[in-house]
Amino acid sequence: MSLKSCERSSFNRLLCDNKEFIIPFVAITVFTSVLIGVLGNDGLFLYVNRYYSPIADFLFLNLTNLGDGIIAVSLMIALLWVSYRESLTFTFITLLLLILVSVLKTNIFPNLDRPLTYFGTSEVLRIVKGYDPPLLYSFPSGHTATAFSAGLYISFLIKNRYVKFSLFLIAFIVGYSRIYLSAHFPRDVFAGAVIGVFVTVLSYHMSRRIHNSWIDKKIRIKRIKA
Repeated sequence: MSLKSCERSSFNRLLCDNKEFIIPFVAITVFTSVLIGVLGNDGLFLYVNRYYSPIADFLFLNLTNLGDGIIAVSLMIALLWVSYRESLTFTFITLLLLILVSVLKTNIFPNLDRPLTYFGTSEVLRIVKGYDPPLLYSFPSGHTATAFSAGLYISFLIKNRYVKFSLFLIAFIVGYSRIYLSAHFPRDVFAGAVIGVFVTVLSYHMSRRIHNSWIDKKIRIKRIKA
């Protein structure tokens, strides 16, 4: 992204200011779509599923929880100390993602099975000990959508480029963990990431157009005089 293109609009500046998250996101989504096209959704899943280790089992079993709803709720609360605008915007994003993912899972693509249902208990599928993969409503991955949304939103609020890239890596790891744990197919994770980023970028950009003196206030902790 060139400096000249970044100066054209506030939307371009938003993308350019967060290129450490956006560029690797675009790169990995393109790469993933090519792999799915070459290996197929099933083939790519089985390729990922066959590479494992006890250390990876432990890490992904715990890191996948970073895509839980409790993380989004915790961020909503924490953002109250940044500004009401940020907290309300992220709350709106989270609710919108919840609705979109739920509608897609249960109403539009209800027949897309999870890996365990699709493959059954055959020997080709490896299940990580201590994790019970869900059976129904596979597309898209809600954990991945949450992880990319939360990571990108935090990226919007900080300036350190290394932290921005680290946030992308964390979101990517959460997405990968969903495949590793046999909870989702690659297509589910791909869609979850795209939905999470698209909704977050658009909602954040639109929220900057709201002008109100109250919305930019924040919670302050008053000091108790001795």
